[in-house]
Amino acid sequence: MKAESHPSSFVKIAVVCYLLHLLTIVKIALVENFAWWALFYLTWAVWRREARPSWHVLYIPLMVYAIVSSVSSLAAPRALHGANAEGMLWFKITIFPVAIVLYRAVPRLCELATYALAIVAGGASAWGLIEFAFLDRRDLEHRINGPSSHVMTFSGILLPLSLMMLLLWYRQRKWWQLVAGSLATLTLLLTFTRSVWLGWAAAAFVLIVLLRPRLAFYALPMVILFITFLPLDLFGRLVSTFDMKQSSNFDRIRMLEAGVEIIKDFPILGVGPANVKEVYSLYRKPDAPRPRPPHLHNNVIQLWAERGVLGLAAYLAFLFLFFRECVRAWKGPQRMWAEIGVAVAVSLTVAGLFEFNFGDTEVFYLMLDLFALVAVAVEQPLRETNEVAASLVPATT
Repeated sequence: MKAESHPSSFVKIAVVCYLLHLLTIVKIALVENFAWWALFYLTWAVWRREARPSWHVLYIPLMVYAIVSSVSSLAAPRALHGANAEGMLWFKITIFPVAIVLYRAVPRLCELATYALAIVAGGASAWGLIEFAFLDRRDLEHRINGPSSHVMTFSGILLPLSLMMLLLWYRQRKWWQLVAGSLATLTLLLTFTRSVWLGWAAAAFVLIVLLRPRLAFYALPMVILFITFLPLDLFGRLVSTFDMKQSSNFDRIRMLEAGVEIIKDFPILGVGPANVKEVYSLYRKPDAPRPRPPHLHNNVIQLWAERGVLGLAAYLAFLFLFFRECVRAWKGPQRMWAEIGVAVAVSLTVAGLFEFNFGDTEVFYLMLDLFALVAVAVEQPLRETNEVAASLVPATT
């Protein structure tokens, strides 16, 4: 009996736990709890031979990233994470192979996961809009954060989901996709988070160039028109992006400068996970606004400074291999999922140049979940072709 056709009880329970993991992606305690149970029941299913583990090339950079992180943690001058050798990171990345195995074992899970993510996008956005409309959360000092603990996490979750839902609607024309995508995009705008604005705009521009190249000529006039009619608060926030004297912008410049100096002193293994905050005071310039920021607000600089060049290389390889999977499927029957993959990866990568979203637990989980969903979705035609070919070849004796 094939697991693909008749999933066992343990596989079904793992699927339920995984869907709950997706539905609670905005709450760190719940998302990790359900991730653990999904892993637990899938492990039992594999042990009872009711499911089988499977390989994907994206496992390689994730494993390298975890190994390098553990080595960096153990070798750090001040090993804040040395006791567990980044064990929690190892647990987090297991959600990717868990998702891969479950998506392959239960093909309908791709559809169910899409519904779950639409609920998250719509529900979290509605929560944020209620805060904006009725709780007076309308400025930089009082920003909406929805059900999340912080506005950066909230906006980081809505960023890929808004693009995913809008692309699903563009290809499938289902009303709930448009509702979820529109709500998420509107809420994203009202978070006043410039990094996700840039990530969303970059992904939209890349897709326009790839899907409708002629529309690229109209992109700039449309952007200018859109900015012209922005409310004053949003317009001011957008314009502040280019003001290098503005406090948060200037602070990011000083962080990057300090990060480069840290990299010069610790290029191979970095200073160790979570240690950047501790050593930052030794490298910051006197006029830097914040004495001890939690991170350097840039994925590239942060990863290199804290985990070394191999940690950064693993991150870049993860992105490269994922883009390669999308490119391979671009002209195939699963092009929609390739487009979604490109949008998600571009948006998170660009936003990650201004925020350490790869280190935000909820956003990190969502990134792995979405990458797994796309990775399996784009490979389905090939797998089905191979299965048909195998069934036509008579068994040799």
